[in-house]
Amino acid sequence: MVLICTVWSSKAQWAMDYSIHAGVTFPRYFLSDISSGVSREASPTVNGQLTGLVTFFPTKYVGFETGISIVGLGAKLEKSEFGSREVTQHTYWLQAPLSVIGKMPFNDSSYVFLKAGGYFGYGLYGKNYISGSYDGSASEDFTFGTGGTQQSTDYGFVMGMGYQTRRGYMISLNYLAGIRDIAPAGASYDQRNGTFSLSIGYRF
Repeated sequence: MVLICTVWSSKAQWAMDYSIHAGVTFPRYFLSDISSGVSREASPTVNGQLTGLVTFFPTKYVGFETGISIVGLGAKLEKSEFGSREVTQHTYWLQAPLSVIGKMPFNDSSYVFLKAGGYFGYGLYGKNYISGSYDGSASEDFTFGTGGTQQSTDYGFVMGMGYQTRRGYMISLNYLAGIRDIAPAGASYDQRNGTFSLSIGYRF
């Protein structure tokens, strides 16, 4: 009985809050194991993201964070299956992050925070913006999964740092590094997601 009361008392001290975030991403593909005779080059592009998070603090300074994100990734392809035409590829993923977060508070109740963890993602939608010589550009949608342009699932690491004011407003710089090769089945290269992001948010 004493043990149960102790555990219950410990849980009752956990602080829980919610936050929303919106920001800009600077994604690119990390390419490797490109077969001889295959041309594929990628550079960063610009996209966006929207996130809702729940944070649990079992202690004053260290906690856990999870939630749901819609993250815009992709890259600018200089050489690809489209030849030497420049193609901006935007992909949109539903992601579930899980991170450990630590904070260093100041006297005015604001604080700096650091976080690191992992994520799992599911591909929702993709679009290619293709430079053309006649009308300037064209666009086409693409799919994920078997027979698609990319694999339908992704996972990797996330990390970030930021500052929260005493009123709950936040700004943060984050980094995502994919582990899974998301290139389509049978591709002559490996391709992984990666992005820096800058976001603003509000914690309730």
